Amino acid sequence: MFEKNFLKFFLFFIIVNSNVFPKETPYDIGFWDETPKMARVIRGGSTEKKLLALTFDDGPNDSSLLKILELLKEQEIKASFFFIGSYIKKYPEETIKAFDEGHLVLNHTYAHSNFKNSSEDEIFFEISKGNQIIKDVIGKKPKMYRPPYGVVTKSELQALGRLDMNLIGWNVDSRDWSKHETLNSVIEISKGQIKSGSIILMHTQPGKMRTYEALKILIPYLKKEGYTFVKLDELLNMEAYQ
Repeated sequence: MFEKNFLKFFLFFIIVNSNVFPKETPYDIGFWDETPKMARVIRGGSTEKKLLALTFDDGPNDSSLLKILELLKEQEIKASFFFIGSYIKKYPEETIKAFDEGHLVLNHTYAHSNFKNSSEDEIFFEISKGNQIIKDVIGKKPKMYRPPYGVVTKSELQALGRLDMNLIGWNVDSRDWSKHETLNSVIEISKGQIKSGSIILMHTQPGKMRTYEALKILIPYLKKEGYTFVKLDELLNMEAYQ
């Protein structure tokens, strides 16, 4: 009995220490990086210089966007626009105009979906669709994305990681989107939050001019306070496009 058991142990020892099985297999835990890449979430820039980034969600359109572009051109300011893919299909000329005038055209999904209960693959598909439309129109694919409603989920960050994109939030909400705010309150809310490195959230809502009217007051005020307006890639020192 002893000789039989010894023989089994000896054969097992020979097999394990031979090249019959490689010492590293695809099943070794060290062979795999099982942690999915997660996108960075960025809500502000460096506070060392008095730099600001104006950002606008929900365009393009053929009304408020054009007035804001006109004002930015007059004030010699470059901004960052997070456009909705389905709107880009409807307003490609306005999209090209924003890009040709030196502004960033970035991704705000294809259909302005709320991803709170969406799977990673669903999110990946919609953001990819938005990227492709932007590339078809301006020839560049964004690396920057902003989530509708400010909703940030783990699945969303994983989908963005697969796409090699960064999630850009904000640290100044002008509340220009709220029906409860007035022109004056939008201006005062913005003034009260703005500091060096601010990313200012505003919107280009079709047919609504309150943001445009607020900017006519805010821009001269902030310039007088010593602030310089820059695009997100300069404020954050990162690439806007892939």
